[in-house]
Amino acid sequence: MKETQFIEQNKEKWIRYEKKLSSSSSNPEEIRELYTELNNDLSYAQTFYEKRIVRSFLNNLTQAVHGKLYKQKKEPFLAIIQAWTVDLPLEIYRARKNLLFALFLFLIYGAIGAFSTNQDVNYATKILGEDYIEMTEQNIVEGNPLGVYGASSQGSMFLEITLNNIFVALLCFIGGAFFSIGTHIVLFQNGIMVGVFQYLFKLKGLLLTSFLTIWIHGAFEISAIIIASGAGFTLGHGLLFPGSYTRLQSLQMNGMRGVRIMLSLIPVFIMAGFLESYVTRHYLILPDWSKWMIILFSFTFILFYYVIYPALVARKYPEKVYEESHVNIFESLNFKPFKIRKNTDVFRETFQVYLFSITQIIRQNFQWVFPAILFIWIFQVFVHFEDMNMFYYVDWEAQLSILFGNPNGLNFNGIKDFVVSIAWIVPITFLGLITFYNIYKISYKDAEFKTFVRQRFFKMLIAILPFYALAVFLPFYIFIPSIFIFPFLLLPISSVGLDKKPNLKSGFSFSATKWSSTFIVFSLLCLATILLAQPLAFVFSFENHLGEPNIRDVLDRLSDFLLPVFADVSDKPIVWVNVVRQFFYIGFMLFLLPLFFIGIGLVYLSGVEERQHISLKNEFKKFGKRNRVKETAADFE
Repeated sequence: MKETQFIEQNKEKWIRYEKKLSSSSSNPEEIRELYTELNNDLSYAQTFYEKRIVRSFLNNLTQAVHGKLYKQKKEPFLAIIQAWTVDLPLEIYRARKNLLFALFLFLIYGAIGAFSTNQDVNYATKILGEDYIEMTEQNIVEGNPLGVYGASSQGSMFLEITLNNIFVALLCFIGGAFFSIGTHIVLFQNGIMVGVFQYLFKLKGLLLTSFLTIWIHGAFEISAIIIASGAGFTLGHGLLFPGSYTRLQSLQMNGMRGVRIMLSLIPVFIMAGFLESYVTRHYLILPDWSKWMIILFSFTFILFYYVIYPALVARKYPEKVYEESHVNIFESLNFKPFKIRKNTDVFRETFQVYLFSITQIIRQNFQWVFPAILFIWIFQVFVHFEDMNMFYYVDWEAQLSILFGNPNGLNFNGIKDFVVSIAWIVPITFLGLITFYNIYKISYKDAEFKTFVRQRFFKMLIAILPFYALAVFLPFYIFIPSIFIFPFLLLPISSVGLDKKPNLKSGFSFSATKWSSTFIVFSLLCLATILLAQPLAFVFSFENHLGEPNIRDVLDRLSDFLLPVFADVSDKPIVWVNVVRQFFYIGFMLFLLPLFFIGIGLVYLSGVEERQHISLKNEFKKFGKRNRVKETAADFE
């Protein structure tokens, strides 16, 4: 049989197989039958068309089916057990030098804090704060030196402490992305604080009492900070010492290793929060032997799971110890826009495309988008100058309300804010067009981009307007249930930005069939945004009796630093602190919005491929045009 005849006879079947492969169907018999039929076709192609593209195509398709079949055979429970008993310990073993380095630094910083307090007792006031020192001295007089641990209810304390521990650990880890400098800073702050705290009680003659109290929970809490710092150094190591990889590849590889180490800390965070909230507060009535037992058990657990057990696993699986992580950076791939993708594929490729194109997107944003945003921003600062002369408890909500002139915000200023709310759609439209342009393009051409904008700007504005109106103008209690409408409004934005001939109808025609995929991907991206925003501006705030946040985020700490600086040059320093805060919010938005445009764009392109089979048709057009003697590079495009 001729190759062309073989293709014509089977291509409809292969199209059905590709669609079935991308579906959520998990019928094992159906997948097994599919694998058998494809194997037969592949065997035929390997016999008669060994050096042809049809053989390569069937080989890839069969491997994909085999992977799905194998995945279904695996028991999820067994996979979870293997992750905690093999995979995570191996990652910990690979990062053992970074973990040891973090422990070494923490001990040095703690010693510096203790030595400084020994030299000057007032140093403790600078580190711990005057209010805390006065409260502690009063508690000592009353015979309850560590009464701070019983100052709030157990339930709220557990939640606040656990979230605070997670927040500090995230700072330790994310600080590694700044060439490990951020990790050093956070580890230094915590090491100094522990050293000062412990030595202060020594000076009061309460060293043993304080040790047996704070280390009830501190064994887990401090260990988590050190381990998170080790994960941060692992992340920073990828940037500082990329080896034979590009820095982007090394960052991805070491970042994933660091993330796995951070995942291993989940039970440690929970145990630390539980012990501090429910056990430490009873230190006066607990016998010393029970405190010793808790502390020894905690350190034994940490020592076993993070030192001894990883070494045992590495000895058992020596072939896996230095196994290279799979690097799947977008810049090393031949990106195929028209491809059937599962939701997990869309989510993964969204970040790959983002990493590949974000530099060019940001460069164009500063040329086209930021000037418009700067004009709106300056206008709002003058209009809301008095509103900005105060600190806001839920800062991100208040600042974004001022920036966007939200009619439902506390600081709505009438018609001016309404006009500003409408004006924002112009820079957002440009940002969307820039993102969609860069999904296809490797390099930027000014004339080509201007033509691209002229053809699509007004249609893109119209496409974005319904979604933007719901997001900005709806009150919060209506906005939440309206998220189920969002998927119907997102794909038309993609169709205008990605189709050769921009057409809103094309996007709406996919809205119903791709609703679930759009909703899942959009929800995952929202969740990722919240997680990425946590260190910058903590979304879930908890206030103390003074109305101040118990957990201070990066912007809170930056504000504490800038406030006295601006106080020297302005009689309204809070206004300028809020201006700095808004600058960070705008920057965060410029970096994160392209992620959403890319995500919904890939959902749309997947829908186009499912319906029109563009990629498969392009492959069929190449049949008969290959070298008949041997395969060439074109066969692997």
